[in-house]
Amino acid sequence: MTEQTSERWSYLEEDDILDVYFDGFGGERPVWTIELTDNITITIDRSSKKALALGLLDVTALASRTPSGPRSFPITGLADLPLDERDLVLEALTSDPVRRWLDVSTVELLPDSPFAVIHLAALPSELSRRLAVPA
Repeated sequence: MTEQTSERWSYLEEDDILDVYFDGFGGERPVWTIELTDNITITIDRSSKKALALGLLDVTALASRTPSGPRSFPITGLADLPLDERDLVLEALTSDPVRRWLDVSTVELLPDSPFAVIHLAALPSELSRRLAVPA
């Protein structure tokens, strides 16, 4: 059974910044914001282990496709995290509501050296029209 969550987003066209807010965002409580890539951040409530927000800089570039498919980016922000924190971030990334916005996969150049990459999932049609990218 999937849990229904509400979300809202805010796009600043002049700066090409998209902020996505999930249930529970706001209020005073300890949160943790991690820079996943140079252009993508996630805010997590450590106690509930739930994502509260995503920040996407240069979202038009993030959403643009390559001839072979979506543009993917290595999740470099996981490299220096302890294993338990890395697992917490990956769990948030691969759970609703985040997985409606971001897709995570693994690249394996060598059998013992996999690394995670991320790309934008299909954007809401209203946002795609504003960005002039295919939905």
